[in-house]
Amino acid sequence: MMVVNTDVVIVGAGPAGACAALSLLTYSTLKVVVLEQSDFSQPRVGEHVSDSLFSLLAYLKLTKADFPAHCFMPCYGDTAYWGSDLPRVRHAIFSSENASVQLDREAFDFTLIEQIVARGGSVYPRTHCSLTKSSVSKSPVTKGSADAAANWILQCTHPEQSPFQINARYVIDASGRNSSWSRQLGGQLHKLDQLMGAGRFFSLSGTSRKGASQPVRPQQQIIESCEHGWWYGALLPNQHYVATFFSDADIISKLRLNQHQHWQQLLQQTTHLKHAVADGQVMSTHPWVRNATSQYSDVSQIEHFIAIGDAACAFDPISSMGLGFAISSACHAARLVINELAAAPTPPDRDNASPNNPAAKQLYQHDLHQHFSGYQTLRQSFYRAEARWSNAPFWQRRQLG
Repeated sequence: MMVVNTDVVIVGAGPAGACAALSLLTYSTLKVVVLEQSDFSQPRVGEHVSDSLFSLLAYLKLTKADFPAHCFMPCYGDTAYWGSDLPRVRHAIFSSENASVQLDREAFDFTLIEQIVARGGSVYPRTHCSLTKSSVSKSPVTKGSADAAANWILQCTHPEQSPFQINARYVIDASGRNSSWSRQLGGQLHKLDQLMGAGRFFSLSGTSRKGASQPVRPQQQIIESCEHGWWYGALLPNQHYVATFFSDADIISKLRLNQHQHWQQLLQQTTHLKHAVADGQVMSTHPWVRNATSQYSDVSQIEHFIAIGDAACAFDPISSMGLGFAISSACHAARLVINELAAAPTPPDRDNASPNNPAAKQLYQHDLHQHFSGYQTLRQSFYRAEARWSNAPFWQRRQLG
């Protein structure tokens, strides 16, 4: 069996995992391996983000020019039908907030992966793994040494290769909302809801005026609430459009929204979003259904292990907090891992891991908890602004707490 020795294994090659890898490779000499279960072919939902994203990318020594030209599409505002039948329109040109962009997630994610390889990291797609604690006694830690005794053993399988083993000193969990590792290893998971998204991609027609490359329809988001939840729609690069309905798992199951007919019927009940895709062709036979729960994971008691991105804190898509947090948590966690594996001296004021004087990892977890607590207040304010269906289960669950 092939055995790979490395300093850090990152499980998950989405933005959080990829940015953690880039941060480690940019600011240390640690060896980094990234494992990804998928083959990167799954369609990605576009992200609507603030242009403060470019400041985070600058920390990773990336500029806008490193990405394809179509990766960042200006978004000129959004229209929300929330709390009223009247639209609330925010045009970016009249906003004091940062400008926003719509990401081509496929181009964005692939560029990050290419940068990992270019900087000396290893990426294994289509790879599944199981994780166990190493029983090998630890040798003295050597800065940047992948040959130091492993703390973790990962048994890996690939559909076209023989099974292999990875010995790692540290594991970063970037496997998303569906990660089960923290619970298996003794961590705690706190779920706030059971939100799911049922969506479809559309290919649009009528894409240009007089041969111009600019799309006919406005590059804006549409958010439209209804009795059972809320809809999100956005124009994506390549003249694709995403329409997603968000509700709780039991409601989506009851309405059978994983089936074409029922999803389409609910779409046609919208007042506004249905017009955005009226001339569009669906790109899949059935809707996709994905986890969108709000949750917080505490892995502070698991040695040589840390969670980032959605595996650490996952937010309701209404908040637009997901991608920015994925990258910032990745960069913070990478710094922590670098210091821990380098056996950096602990500052005098942080010698003890007490509540008033936390160690670095506990401080990281404390910051996550504070961030999630602030998010809960924000989330509640969003949902309390919609009072038209106060007796409907979806809205009752959010307005009561």
